[in-house]
Amino acid sequence: MVSVLALGGSAVAQENTDWSGFYAGIFGGYGLDSDGSSGSSIGPASITIGGTALDGSLASSTGRIDGVFGGATAGYNYQHNNLVFGVEGNVGLGQLGKTNSSDLSASFTDAGNTVSLNSTERTEYDINWYSSLVGRLGLAHGNWLFTLKGGIVLADASIEATSRLTIEDPNNVIGIQPGIDLPGSSNASQVLVGTTFGFGAETMIADNVSIGAEYAYVALPDLSAPAPGVGGLLGGGGGSTFGAGIHQIKASLNYHF
Repeated sequence: MVSVLALGGSAVAQENTDWSGFYAGIFGGYGLDSDGSSGSSIGPASITIGGTALDGSLASSTGRIDGVFGGATAGYNYQHNNLVFGVEGNVGLGQLGKTNSSDLSASFTDAGNTVSLNSTERTEYDINWYSSLVGRLGLAHGNWLFTLKGGIVLADASIEATSRLTIEDPNNVIGIQPGIDLPGSSNASQVLVGTTFGFGAETMIADNVSIGAEYAYVALPDLSAPAPGVGGLLGGGGGSTFGAGIHQIKASLNYHF
């Protein structure tokens, strides 16, 4: 009799959770751009030619998306034996942005008179919000659900570029006393359509409540902004182009209705 009861208890323990039905919840995680960040610099350096001292430096850097995000999710599952089919929608916000910059500084001094030039450029790329609609294919095993997913992503992305060129000529050496201060800016924004795919696992921790972990890759097309300042007004090149291929790791908490 004890043996029979033990076998019966074991059989019950091996039954799969029924994942069918609607669910909704919240998620949070960390995103990392697939492009790496970089930086370079020249100088500061100084040379003297015929009694005129020339000084200058140049520095530039490229950033990468590296931050946290969170949002809300909702979906529906249909289960047949161990297979689970589903559709899921997500809306997310977070610190998903990166910045490129360059700084040029130069001056020349002759007979105690100095003319200096400084140029700065900053370009910021931000994903203001994103949403996804994915299909899910899962395998139920006991209290666990292992899933593969893939679908489309919509993201509101924006670029803002600013520049500033200053020339200081206090002694009217080159005829532009006291100097020039020329700021510039350009911007662009667009709702981008990309793709996403990933995999994850989920388990029930209480009646109708589950927690999960997931990896996903999000690929968005490039977004460009014209060059700021004089270059933009003249229709010249030099604008910035950004794309986003983001690795995401996230945790979720869902309620199943």
